[in-house]
Amino acid sequence: MSSSTEVNTNEVIKELYNGSVQSIKNVVPVEHQFESPKMTTNPLNVKYGVLIGYSGTFKGDLLIQADHHVFSSIGEALYGMQLSEDMLDSFSGELGNMLAGGLSTHLANAGIDTDITHPTIISGSANLSGFKRVLEVEIHYPSIGDMKMSLLLNQ
Repeated sequence: MSSSTEVNTNEVIKELYNGSVQSIKNVVPVEHQFESPKMTTNPLNVKYGVLIGYSGTFKGDLLIQADHHVFSSIGEALYGMQLSEDMLDSFSGELGNMLAGGLSTHLANAGIDTDITHPTIISGSANLSGFKRVLEVEIHYPSIGDMKMSLLLNQ
């Protein structure tokens, strides 16, 4: 990889991260604290979350993980009412769409071409691998619990 390609890749990763954080801040109306991001190559174990793929200039996935009650509490904060258990998967997918849409808009404003896939709900216990590396950030919501945002990077 040439150094100009590496700089470009690092710039895209920076924009992916910044856009994801900004999207979460814009969409989730709950007091939050972001930890410092960490890079890993380890497989991910997901108990519950939503996965949205992105393609274009850079290919990968956005994964949002949290306990059911965290997703439910975010839904209640957004819509002013509790979500039934039947609605939780649907809401979690919609939250993923809102976050990925905000990320896509951020990237477009930065001149980075992207397209997103429909959300995939992961429930149970799944191990994800097959990516080159993952940029993860823990998000603490003192009133409802923790969430993890992961950018699965394929380049």
